[in-house]
Amino acid sequence: MLPLLDPALYAETGTDVLPGAPALRAVRAPGGQISFPPQRYGCRVSGASGAELEDVLLTGRGRLRAFATVHIHPKPVPAVPFTIVEVALEDGPVVRGLLSATQALPIEHGAVLVTRLEETVDEAGQAVRALRFVAADPA
Repeated sequence: MLPLLDPALYAETGTDVLPGAPALRAVRAPGGQISFPPQRYGCRVSGASGAELEDVLLTGRGRLRAFATVHIHPKPVPAVPFTIVEVALEDGPVVRGLLSATQALPIEHGAVLVTRLEETVDEAGQAVRALRFVAADPA
């Protein structure tokens, strides 16, 4: 199986709530504030830091707030065009990530997106699995 592009940011497995989608790694302060990407320097609200912060997994499901398609990029990876999405996760934070290259556009604002792993290449040209967002199956 191919390695994850950035295992510090996401897990291969999902959560109890959404087991079929890769989970995002985050930290939670004692007051409930969630920080993604995870960092232990200190909560922006409470100042809690280090061991006071609890490692948590986020479902990776949320609603599309905004997107932009990039047609000119100075690096070969990711290949253009690619679409950056801003997603308000059900777990609280707003995150940015890449939309799956297989996802048809346009996509409606407010659409439910979920995470998945897709095969791609890193900057060294090595095959890896990377986290992408895709529209959730309507169910």
